[in-house]
Amino acid sequence: MKGIVFNVRRNLRLPKLSKPKISLKEFVSKKGAEVFLILTFLFGLIIGAMSSRSADTELIERLDFLFSTNLHTRAELSSFEIFVSCFGSDFIFLLAVFLMGLSVWGSITLPFVILFKGFSVGLSSALIFSLYRASGIGFYILVLLPGIVMFLLALIYYSKESFSLSMRYIRLSIFGSVKEPYLSKYLKRFFIRSLMALLLTAGSALLDMLLWILFAHMFDF
Repeated sequence: MKGIVFNVRRNLRLPKLSKPKISLKEFVSKKGAEVFLILTFLFGLIIGAMSSRSADTELIERLDFLFSTNLHTRAELSSFEIFVSCFGSDFIFLLAVFLMGLSVWGSITLPFVILFKGFSVGLSSALIFSLYRASGIGFYILVLLPGIVMFLLALIYYSKESFSLSMRYIRLSIFGSVKEPYLSKYLKRFFIRSLMALLLTAGSALLDMLLWILFAHMFDF
């Protein structure tokens, strides 16, 4: 009986409970671009919030197509017009990321797109908070923030793919096809991710429209 128990214990291999160690090099290669883009966005967010103190009416009107700060004007729009407005402003950033992914210089200029997006979010949120006080804060959190977060997640993920593809173009231009023998495979994946990002952008605009219909009337501006 002891021999049977001993053989069972010897043959039974328990799974290791220790977590696999990830080196700093592996983390940078897998998540480095995403972390860099997130930090770039946060930096732009801070700059935008600080710039709201000196922003004049002319600047706000010029950038109104990228973010909504005039809630009185938006309240006069129909549901479809709200959807088109949200989708159109986000699509500009999406198109810029798409074109930069197909360019050798995209990896250099792409962070500036993310920086400007962070700037626009920081500036618009700070202006809404300062103009409408408590109502503006509640409105921003309940109505605007969910769609913004959804689009930002899609934009950061898509920008990482664009950054990676642009770097492959750089290696291709320097080293030739030896370093990038399967570029067509990455191009196909990039186009699929582009479609996914486009659908998520449309979903964030739809979410923004629905939240506006459901909750905008609860706030008095």
